[in-house]
Formats: sequence, structure tokens, C-alpha cells
Amino acid sequence: MTAYSFRKIWLAGAVLAFSAGAQANIVTSVKPLGFIASSIAEGVTDVEVIVPPGASPHDYNLKPSDVQKINSADLLLWVGKDVDGFLAKTVHRIDGNKVIEIAEMDGVAELLIESEHHHHDDEEHDAHEHGHSHKHGPHDVHDDKHEQEHQDENGLNVNWHVWYSPKISAMVATQVAEKLTTQYPNKKAQIEKNLQNFDRTLQLQNEKIRTQLAPVKERGFYVFHDAYGYFNQAYGLKQKGAFTINPLVAPGAKTLAEIKAEIAEHHVSCLFAEPQFTPKVIESLSKGAAVKIGRLDPMGDSVKLGRDSYVNFLQSTADSYFHCLSK
Repeated sequence: MTAYSFRKIWLAGAVLAFSAGAQANIVTSVKPLGFIASSIAEGVTDVEVIVPPGASPHDYNLKPSDVQKINSADLLLWVGKDVDGFLAKTVHRIDGNKVIEIAEMDGVAELLIESEHHHHDDEEHDAHEHGHSHKHGPHDVHDDKHEQEHQDENGLNVNWHVWYSPKISAMVATQVAEKLTTQYPNKKAQIEKNLQNFDRTLQLQNEKIRTQLAPVKERGFYVFHDAYGYFNQAYGLKQKGAFTINPLVAPGAKTLAEIKAEIAEHHVSCLFAEPQFTPKVIESLSKGAAVKIGRLDPMGDSVKLGRDSYVNFLQSTADSYFHCLSK
């Protein structure tokens, strides 16, 4: 065999292996949507998530392997261009019947809420009231792009973390089941069973979380990323506001002083950071203010995909809240 023909065979094999490896049947933009999809697709087909753990959908760039996955997907589930902007160019290449865009689903618009950075008196509504953190210093300039991407075409500052809404997620699950049934008619019974399981366990989980969080409902808290509005609304929690700080850079004395003043004024029990915050940031905050530091993980990095993963995700968020607020 000549070196040339050997190389030709090797290349053909490599291309084949690549396309086989990239064969995903349901692709979701972010992991929490993967929780909904994989609960419905259990025993039917595989689910893959594009944005990897630790990365942010706000500044993600598609890799060639992502494009391959999307092009060969039976179903693509995404929120929409206002939050998953990195998919906007690729989506139009796929058959529209294979796409679920949550922002465009019937009944979703009336359930959307705005990001609430201002839980304050009118003098707080200063020049930065374009949906930005009300404490605006050099430490939070990096977040302007993130905030603008959350605005819809009417300039409203929509909270697009819709996977935290049990109502919207149940609607998404139904839509996923419908699309999958069309594509896998022989798995219709399994898909129906999965959807019934999803709805039943979600109802039970809602009750369980409401009961769990009832004792801490009145305790105020702040977050560093206004991602939890739907969860707070569903379970009656009292978020007082949101600060914007760079999770990788420890806040300076001025920022700490501002945070401390806010905490004292609003009798805040907890400040919630997220997994990307460095230990140094957490340390300077817990030292710099007489407040407990909790952790919330809006991408569910610690939760595995599969049956019941969506309710497990909600439960892990509830546990994080309870852990800090009950102290």
C-alpha cells in the first residue's frame, strides 16, 4: 500500500469518526435546558449541551464541532437571540421544524419578567437606570455587554433565565415531547410516560420546595447576577437587589463600603455568589461585611443530565438558598 493511499484511507476514517462523534440528537444551548430535554428524552435519544461547564453563554463562540452537532441535530432547543446570541447565525441553516426557540413559544411572552436591579427609592434611579446595577463604579463596567444582550427589541430589560420558571419549563417540556414524538413515532409511549413523569415530579417538587423555604421567606438577600427572578417568584423569596462585580477580581475598598452600607440598610442575611467567583472575592466579601456568603449555580454544573435532572436542579438551588438563609 502506498503512503498516499494509506493516508487517503486514514483521512476517510478520521472524517467518519468525527461525524459519528458529533452525532447528537437533541442539542441545547445551555445545561439547564439540557435538564428539561433529557428528562423527556430518557430512553429515546441523547442530549448534548453546547456551552461547557464554567463558560458563559454571554460571550461564547461556537467551535466547528458545535456547528457540526447543530447541523446534524434532530432537535435544537435554545432561548433566543437575546440571550443565546452565539446561535443566531447557525440556527437558520436548520429545518425550522427541528428548532424550539423558547422566546417565540406561545404563552411565554406573558410570563416573562424584567431583571430587577432596583429595589429602591426614586433617588436610586439615576443615570444608570438602563437595567444596570444601581452601584456603578469601575468594578462593573465589564458587564455592560451582558446587560445589553438581555434587552429585547423594545429595550425592556427581560430576565431571560427562563429555565428557573417552573411554568415556562413545563411548557418547554411539552413542546420537546411533541417534536420528539413526530421524529420518533415508535417511541411515542416512552415519550408520553416521560412527560407525565416530568409534570408529576415537578408538581411534587414545587410543593416540597415551598415547604422547605417557607421558614426563610422573609429573609432578605442580594445576588451578584440577577438570574433568579423566576425562582424567587415561584417560591416567594425576598431578593433585595443585585450588585455587579467582576467574579475574578476582589472588590476594592470603595465597592466593599457600598456593599456593606446596602446590607446594613436593607437588613440583608445573605450575599449569593456563583461558582466562577474566586475564593479571594468570597473572602474579601465575607470579611468586609457582617453577612453570610452563599453560593448559587444558575447553570447547574453539579447536576447530571437525565431523568429528573430538572427537578434535581431546582432542588439544588433551593438547598443553596436554605443553607445560607437559615443560618
